[in-house]
Formats: sequence, structure tokens, C-alpha cells
Amino acid sequence: MTSLLTLNVSNPPRARAESLLHWLWPREEDLWVLTEVGRGEGSNLLLSVCRAAGFAIRVTDRSELGVMTVARVGTLDEATIDPPSLLPGRVDSVLWQEDSHVEPIRVLATYGVASDPVRYASKAQRERKRQWLTAYEKVVSQWVSRGERGIVLGDLNLVDPVHDDVLKYVLTEETAMYHDLSERHGLVDAFRAHHDDAQMSWMDHSGVGCRYDHAFATPDLVVEASELVHEPRVDGLTDHSALTVTLD
Repeated sequence: MTSLLTLNVSNPPRARAESLLHWLWPREEDLWVLTEVGRGEGSNLLLSVCRAAGFAIRVTDRSELGVMTVARVGTLDEATIDPPSLLPGRVDSVLWQEDSHVEPIRVLATYGVASDPVRYASKAQRERKRQWLTAYEKVVSQWVSRGERGIVLGDLNLVDPVHDDVLKYVLTEETAMYHDLSERHGLVDAFRAHHDDAQMSWMDHSGVGCRYDHAFATPDLVVEASELVHEPRVDGLTDHSALTVTLD
């Protein structure tokens, strides 16, 4: 079995980064995609500790918050595709060779652009997200065309349409992108393949939330399980739950 985890670390200060490391370290997942990684002391601590442990690491431009991919086993190489025209540091296309005896897995590590689904976002924020979605659609199209054995993983900032809370301000383009990942690009929503109920991976201060964190796999990958792990959010380490995926 191969296991992966994604967690939005919410650009942590040093103290919270230490707590995140204490939470992450005993876990069994082989690869982590950490999103909302900044250039501050906390994010630098995450990076330096993982490097000191000998893990394979790729990290994008963090000037406007980026993505860090950590392989606790195996190697990571660049799987070159054209980056999004807006915020290129929000996406990293990597090739993860977990073991020399198995085919590598392509990982499209992603931290999407946000707009508040609960409260009215500014016109500029909504337009920025629309522009990002247009750019990201081109990235996904190119990535899918490059082959099999791949997974899109991260905080995509796409609201799962299955939710209990009233979310008045979800963009139409956002919902369309969520559906296009499966219906147009033929990817499998790993979490939805195993759960049909409403669950949330992000919650605002009022207790309203949704599932923002996703894994979309190419159909040749067998998804054995996918779960939300709520401890990081509940314990105040970040405002997101972790998402795990187990592949056969």
C-alpha cells in the first residue's frame, strides 16, 4: 500500500510549526503535500527539519504562499509542465519514485486561490479566483495529457458541492471546475469514491465550513481509502483538516 497526506499548514509561526511537526512525524504516510507554506520562521522550520531528516523535498516560490512536497521514502523529480500564468508558485508537478520496483506516480501538488464562500468576497478577490481557475484548467489539461498514474493533491480551494452549511458565495466557475476534474478530465475524486456524506476540512470562526482539500486520481490508480483527519484543525494547529489517500 502507498499512502499520501495533504494538509494546509496556514503559514505557521514557529510555535505552531513545531506543533505541526510533532503531529506529522509519527504518521505513516509516505508523501506529504503541505500547502499555504510561506517564507516566515515557521515554514522555514518545516523545511529545514524535513531536509535534516533526509527526506526528498520540493518547494515552490513561497512569496505569495506556495506548496511543499515531502517524500519520506523514495525520490522526487520535476515533471515539467507549463505553470499557471497567475501565481505559478501555487502548483508543483512532481514525479515521485517511491520504490525502484514500481512505476512512479505523478503528483500535481496544488494550493488554489481562495474566495470566501460564507461572506461576500470583494470584487477583486472574486475576479482573482476566476482568473486562477482559468489558468489552472490549462495546467490540469496539460498534466492529464502527459500520462497515467497520477494524482492531483492539495487544498484546491474548491468547495465540495456536498455540504450541509449554507454557502451563498461559492462561485459558479468554482463548482464547474470541481465537476470538470471528474467529468471532463476523467479523474476520480478519491474521497467521494468512499464517502457520500457532507464532511468539512475547513471551518471559519463561526463554525461554518466545507471540504476544500481534495485528491483526484487517474483511473488506473486504485484508491483503497481516503479519510479526513480532523485533529490538526480541532487542536488549533491550522484551520484545515488533513486529507489522506491510500493507494493499492
